Amino acid sequence: SIEGKNSEIRDIRYIAELKGKFFTNPLLSLSLAICLFSMAGIPPLIGFFSKQFVLYSAIQNGYYFISIIAILVSVISASYYLKIVVQLFLNTNHKTSSSINNNNFITNKYLSNVHSYLISVLTLSILLFILKPSLILNSTQLLSLSLFNW
Repeated sequence: SIEGKNSEIRDIRYIAELKGKFFTNPLLSLSLAICLFSMAGIPPLIGFFSKQFVLYSAIQNGYYFISIIAILVSVISASYYLKIVVQLFLNTNHKTSSSINNNNFITNKYLSNVHSYLISVLTLSILLFILKPSLILNSTQLLSLSLFNW
């Protein structure tokens, strides 16, 4: 990593610090966006189907009030997740390149191999669900049958 006079390595603490990270680290930003879209319940990602199955089961068993609350909480949380995604892809007019010329910038903190592996596996499993949903659905059905039907 390149270090300037006033450079420091620090963790991201505020959502605003994610602004434009897609331009400096596109793969990590895309992985984070895919995971956040899945958590928000955007179809055809796995988060949508998990929420759909839970809500379907709750409605079938007569838990209407809890289902309405779950939908409201899901919409509220999705708005927060999407705010993070918007910050990732906002253009910052490439201030990082001008900061490099002035030797006044913050260096990138690299991920360890373990973190890179975990992020890759999580993102690929979410994307695998789009291509082959029956693989995950069948395995989870077998798992639930083995756990709850002795």
